[in-house]
Amino acid sequence: MAKNKLEITYDYDFSLFALNANVKAYKLAWSVNNQLKIDLSKKDNIELSFTAGRNLSIVNYLDQDTYRTIRLLRNRAEESEGQFDAFIVPEMKNFDYFIVLENESSTFDENVFFSKIKEIPFVQFATKVNIESLKSRDNLIF
Repeated sequence: MAKNKLEITYDYDFSLFALNANVKAYKLAWSVNNQLKIDLSKKDNIELSFTAGRNLSIVNYLDQDTYRTIRLLRNRAEESEGQFDAFIVPEMKNFDYFIVLENESSTFDENVFFSKIKEIPFVQFATKVNIESLKSRDNLIF
């Protein structure tokens, strides 16, 4: 009998920024809010389930309006019982946080957004990530 294989391709229609910041997530979210005049607020952690009953709990801050969504994610999973110490994007474990930007507005300037992020005193390093080059990019689709 012939076997069929289901292949799924996702549309990665968002921008990804990786940040190094040696602060707690709430302090970084507060700084981003002040610098960019947005309203990131704490939401429920994102739970990712893997094989063998392994789970990741990712810190999640969100600011959403009609035309754009900004999400601040911590790269390292929160430690708790029944979870393992892992990263949402393992090939970029040297970065502490990610900002996922979904933007459909033509008036929003991504370059200004990125330059303001780099001005935050806690942010030691920031870079824009090519999503297509990531092996674990599917972990960023919620």
